[in-house]
Amino acid sequence: MSADKKLSLKQAKAKSVWEFFRQVNRIPRGSKNEKQIMDWLRGLAKSRNLACRSDDVDNVIIELPATKGYEKSPTIVLQSHVDMVCEETPESKHDFTKDPIELVERDDWITADGTTLGADNGVGVALALALIGEKISHPKLELLFTVDEETGLTGANGLKPGFITGKYLINLDGEDKSFIVGCAGGEQTEIRVPIEFSPVPDSLACFDLKISGIHGGHSGIDIDKKYANAIQLLAKTLKGLQNFDLRICDIEGGTVHNAIPRDAKAIICFDASKLSAVKKTLSEIEASFKKEFSATDPNLKVELEKADPRPVITIRNPQSDTQRSAEPVSEIINLLTSLPTGVYRMSSQFEGIVETSSNLAKVELLRNEKQLRILISQRSLEKQTLGEITAKITGLARSAGANVETVGGYPSWKPDVNSSLLKRAKEIYRKLNNKEPQVKVVHAGLEPAVIGEKIPGIEMISVGPTIKNPHSPNERVDIASVDAVWQFLIELLPSLG
Repeated sequence: MSADKKLSLKQAKAKSVWEFFRQVNRIPRGSKNEKQIMDWLRGLAKSRNLACRSDDVDNVIIELPATKGYEKSPTIVLQSHVDMVCEETPESKHDFTKDPIELVERDDWITADGTTLGADNGVGVALALALIGEKISHPKLELLFTVDEETGLTGANGLKPGFITGKYLINLDGEDKSFIVGCAGGEQTEIRVPIEFSPVPDSLACFDLKISGIHGGHSGIDIDKKYANAIQLLAKTLKGLQNFDLRICDIEGGTVHNAIPRDAKAIICFDASKLSAVKKTLSEIEASFKKEFSATDPNLKVELEKADPRPVITIRNPQSDTQRSAEPVSEIINLLTSLPTGVYRMSSQFEGIVETSSNLAKVELLRNEKQLRILISQRSLEKQTLGEITAKITGLARSAGANVETVGGYPSWKPDVNSSLLKRAKEIYRKLNNKEPQVKVVHAGLEPAVIGEKIPGIEMISVGPTIKNPHSPNERVDIASVDAVWQFLIELLPSLG
């Protein structure tokens, strides 16, 4: 939700929201590292003499009692997740386990210095907390703060009947000027290729091959923006070098399932006498990539540097316990280049919305386990098509002799465009903006999908300020849009009594 104007922080009216966001950003809160912020929330409730409770997975609810005249009105849940995706530029020295994230104002936006900002979903947390001191009439409010949304919707999945009691739920994890009433479901596929190591032949030299300077972004919201995928480009680069009798010693790229990989690298070895020819080929490959991604990834780079020798990867056949090939480069490259990444199908029901996609999210060499691990994330609005793309990925992996496991599944959120909550939200939006709001579904996993399955009949919408490039160091939030969401909330809540 965004206002059609520009603001500086000094001009912003949502002062308390920004102050709470600063406080939240002083506390480390990477996924699965939320104890400190949950303790802080409990302490905040205690200091304000507010009822507070936690559940088995450490979700927290802070209660705001109904104001006079609203005692019999249905309870409203305002829900946000406390964790954030921890991404940073290669040159950043930030330590997400202890360092605060400072707010940097650039033009009309707030960003961070070389890291993710954590506006996803820290601004949602701040919007809820700012209601504690706001003097407005409202029904009973349950401020629900969930854990570990980014890596598996753990907090939402851990909710049990009775923990929340609201008839309405307003999720504060939206990221643009629309009302979100539905979202994609998804799952991740983990591929493990059994490997062995063999010594580097004396005739070969080792080099670091790096793909960098890529934009990155959210693997759902940004999947249709045609950003480059660093792992995919690395695989294509390796494929372009196969004629040089290439061997692979190491390979890694990506960080988490829900971010488009920005960096990837491999240690390769080949006959050093062919170095000039290899560099010429790499220059041609880089030029081709730069042309293809000139609009989205202008800083893309393909680099080659001398490296220390490492053992060469050899794929092992798990059925026969024998090596499948002394030169397994083609099998690894073919698998990585064949795995689907990007938009798989557009929605026929919702114009301009991605129905199904996959993100080649992470590749790493697990030396102690003697495995090459590949993680790919699939999303879809349709359960059948999600199964279709997962089956395709599984078949490709198994044909390469890999072990495959599907993990981290979550449901889609089916829209209810006739809900009374949505009707009232649209009325308030029209009152404030003199125009109709956008109502849409998004290609991302949102917690209302899980909550709606656990609490049948609860009415839900998702709103939020304009956030660009979440899950990347380019993340930024529009200052005016935070004001707009804040004004919307303080108008909406009294109207639901």
